[in-house]
Amino acid sequence: MFNELQEKIVGLEGVISCKLTGEEQRLDEIHIIASKNRDPKKIVRDIETMVLVTIGKEIDHKKISIAQVKNPAEAIIENRIEIISIYRENNRNICHFKLTINDNLIEKEVESNYEEDLSITIARGIVEIIVQYTMFQGKVRVENVFVTGINNEIVIVQLVLAESEKMTNPERLIGAAYINNELPLATGKACLKALNRRLNLA
Repeated sequence: MFNELQEKIVGLEGVISCKLTGEEQRLDEIHIIASKNRDPKKIVRDIETMVLVTIGKEIDHKKISIAQVKNPAEAIIENRIEIISIYRENNRNICHFKLTINDNLIEKEVESNYEEDLSITIARGIVEIIVQYTMFQGKVRVENVFVTGINNEIVIVQLVLAESEKMTNPERLIGAAYINNELPLATGKACLKALNRRLNLA
């Protein structure tokens, strides 16, 4: 539902990028970056109509925020992301993530799939957080995570990036980090490095 709505909103006149927040069945807020060549009130009305037509629900205009820029190139978001901690609970397949994104503290739990390697869970968790809390565009799948080097001191994360769920014309992204006895943290850092060009990390 969110993916279809987001694509339709981005297709509206004047809209450069769009970020939806909330759960799959409950839309909370809509954040828009738009050009200055269109009245923001008209953009809001178009968005209200698109939400109603697409998901059959109304959204309060107060939940639609619009930032306008003179030049579309200014819409590139500089994300300041810092990983504070990543760890897995003892005797539970739950990984805990604590990060700051643009000075906002993010804490999230991600459950491991049965027989899923811890490093895969961590990379998947980082991807989920980035997609949820930034204006990241595209669909990302964790392809592989492995340890290498003479003394197994480096972790490498391989991601696949595509424009849609169908993963057509995918782009492969690779990031690496030294482990330094902190495999979970290093895996998270390697994941961020793989996404670096798309995140414009400050």
